[in-house]
Amino acid sequence: MRLGVFSFLCALGFSWADKEKIFNGIECIPNSQPWQVGLFEGTSLRCGGVLIDPQWVLTVAHCSSRYWVRLGEHSLSRLDWTEQIRRSGLSVTHPGYQGALGSHEHDLRLLKLRTPARLTRSVQPLALPSTCAAAGTNCHISGWGTTNRPWDPFPDRLQCLNLSIVSADSCQAVFPGRITENMVCAGGVAGKDACQGDSGGPLVCGGVLQGLVSWGSVGPCGQKGIPGVYTFVCKYVDWIRRIMRNN
Repeated sequence: MRLGVFSFLCALGFSWADKEKIFNGIECIPNSQPWQVGLFEGTSLRCGGVLIDPQWVLTVAHCSSRYWVRLGEHSLSRLDWTEQIRRSGLSVTHPGYQGALGSHEHDLRLLKLRTPARLTRSVQPLALPSTCAAAGTNCHISGWGTTNRPWDPFPDRLQCLNLSIVSADSCQAVFPGRITENMVCAGGVAGKDACQGDSGGPLVCGGVLQGLVSWGSVGPCGQKGIPGVYTFVCKYVDWIRRIMRNN
């Protein structure tokens, strides 16, 4: 996650502690994002995800493997004593996703945990939205993806970033013909963006899940004027609830 200098972070659960150890970045207060999960193949982080029910994780469709799901994590290398590890079982990709054809439309997937998570202060589901967030809404994202530190690109501890939703027209101007009503854009400020390894992580606005990290520029993350693109979760709530109810 490429991070700049942020404001109003403490109210969102962000910590200034250890800021000198993260180049231009912010470490989340440990377990302040209790819905954040890491999706691992063995010991390798592949994607992020969001706990939305004790037995269900939402991520993006292009994260397509079977995973070890790590919940309640903060440091990936040290024992936090809050971790829970589950194996993903049933995997349901949105039927409209056609990633093999180069489209990012309908980029979401539901993973059912073989054993439900035990809800604690550090492991909690995030609410789904009842309405779609508007342009200008203040939100935040989190993840263990690539940072702007070339000597140590993958952070050990969960990173947080404050950003705002960008209008569909502004985003369409950056990505002509590629933005649909099922996508929402956020960011576009230099040095503030999601990056490789953050895919599937949450865009949280007003305490609910509004987006999943999906795609962005093919160049470096965090370029000025180029927002990140997120799956607009509010467009899929009925589908999500139906899959969970029927499985």
